[in-house]
Amino acid sequence: METQAFRAGDENRVFIPETTYIYRVQHRIMEGDCQCHHGPFLVTVQAFSIDKYPVTNKQYKQFLDESGYYPEDSHNFIKHWKESGIPHGKENHPVVWVSQKDARAYAEWKGGRLPKETEWQLAAGGSQKWKWPWGDQYNADKCHSSGFDTMPVDAFSASVSPYGCVDLSGNTWEWMDDTINDAQHKFTFLRGGSYYKAPHTWHAEGGPHRADYHLKFQLLNEGLNRCETVGFRCVYEVAR
Repeated sequence: METQAFRAGDENRVFIPETTYIYRVQHRIMEGDCQCHHGPFLVTVQAFSIDKYPVTNKQYKQFLDESGYYPEDSHNFIKHWKESGIPHGKENHPVVWVSQKDARAYAEWKGGRLPKETEWQLAAGGSQKWKWPWGDQYNADKCHSSGFDTMPVDAFSASVSPYGCVDLSGNTWEWMDDTINDAQHKFTFLRGGSYYKAPHTWHAEGGPHRADYHLKFQLLNEGLNRCETVGFRCVYEVAR
């Protein structure tokens, strides 16, 4: 690993020092112009810490219980919980059916925010720019690469990124903080890929994706912004 990622009292976060690296991002051509500079260009990312794992159902329930948060537009909000709460046995699965706004509310409650693309990509591939969080070669055994449901966030805990993050490819896409508004459309980006592989090319592609890949996600109403294959993790500022 590039650094001793864990600090006392922060065993569920990893620390990433200030880093300068060459940033380049790929995306599917059929998405059209996403108005993002895809590089390559040199970026300097200030030191930060990031959740080792995606936020789980259990963690999100604690947030709801303690904060009283409930979205004004609740259509599809944590849809999979239904009236009985977290589905049995899925406490440690990534929370899904949360919008970017719902994710931001949790992050703010935790004293953090959603990751910027440059931060997430650094956490996933390291300054050596691994293509995948575990190295340069794709390996279906190192991630949740197919199926019909999520898996626990630590199911592949032996497969870590250069800085010690887990579950960065497959399982669920992850919300980014970056948002673009071109006066006609408002959109953000997703990272990491998901377990689900859509059968048709006009759907958002599924399956695990490389550390340097992003998916354009058009923001509509909150109900449509919530998906069963999108979760998130948080980033925290580091005192300078």
